[in-house]
Amino acid sequence: MKLRNRTVLLISFFIVDLFGLNLAQAQYPDRPIRIIVPFAPGGGVDALARPFAKELSEILKQNVIVENKPSASGQIGNTEVARAKPDGYTLLFTSAAYAIAPAFNPKLPYDTLKDLDPISILASNPLVLVASNSFKGNSVGDMVRMAKANSQINFAQPGNAGIHYLASVMMASTAGVKFNNIAYKGAGAAFPDLISGQVDVMFDNPGSSLTFVKGGKLRLIATTGLKRSPISPDTPTVSETLPGFNASNWFVLAAPSNTPVVILDKLQASSAQAMRTESMEKLMERDGIQTIANSRAEANVFVRGELTKWSNVIKENNLQAD
Repeated sequence: MKLRNRTVLLISFFIVDLFGLNLAQAQYPDRPIRIIVPFAPGGGVDALARPFAKELSEILKQNVIVENKPSASGQIGNTEVARAKPDGYTLLFTSAAYAIAPAFNPKLPYDTLKDLDPISILASNPLVLVASNSFKGNSVGDMVRMAKANSQINFAQPGNAGIHYLASVMMASTAGVKFNNIAYKGAGAAFPDLISGQVDVMFDNPGSSLTFVKGGKLRLIATTGLKRSPISPDTPTVSETLPGFNASNWFVLAAPSNTPVVILDKLQASSAQAMRTESMEKLMERDGIQTIANSRAEANVFVRGELTKWSNVIKENNLQAD
């Protein structure tokens, strides 16, 4: 009789706990949400995360706060989110570094595929290949011919472990040429030398480089998507010279693994709504960013594909991040 009563009591506790959990999930969010940006304030990721958080806050009727946890590869912020309580109140907003960091370093303090759950790939933008006005080449084809003729092409590299660097490595590998890589601590540090002609070309984000292109200080040679960018439809893609070349940057919202599905689904739907508000659409159009806001299943497939692609580029070219 005592055993039976104890069993009934345990079942009752389980039902109460389950009811309380379901109630909490149904009321989500009932307190502020933190979005961790694993890069410094003012950068490309931060510049998109903050207006997104504002729109998401309006939709969820709850404060959404952006916190910057900067590190070179995003490792500090990613680790904090991966180890956070999986309750939907600590999220990650980051770029293609989400898949590139583990491709470079399989011994990170977290496992991207096991410890983080992508909610949605929110947006994507092709990189732009910009050149100094003094550079003699006018196209990707010119660059390939010059490199094969042993003309030195100085390629500014804003870091040696990000999408911009990997795009140049993949371009050189695909074309069967070599570039002279000049390292800088970010695109901002490279612009003076690029504008003055001390270096020849650089891959960058449209939002920062196109200002110099419009001002006549740099030239736009190509974009890196599979299709031409709507912000510069007359500019050819790298893939028109090197078929299949695709090195777009992208932005993902992710949560700690084991976050309840009902919360993940709510965040995915709310994020998609936030990305399609009028203010976000204007921002995206201005900076040449394409809204994606795909499903959780699609985001998972995409991340795995990107991780495989960049892992192959890194291994084939024997690359190492400092």
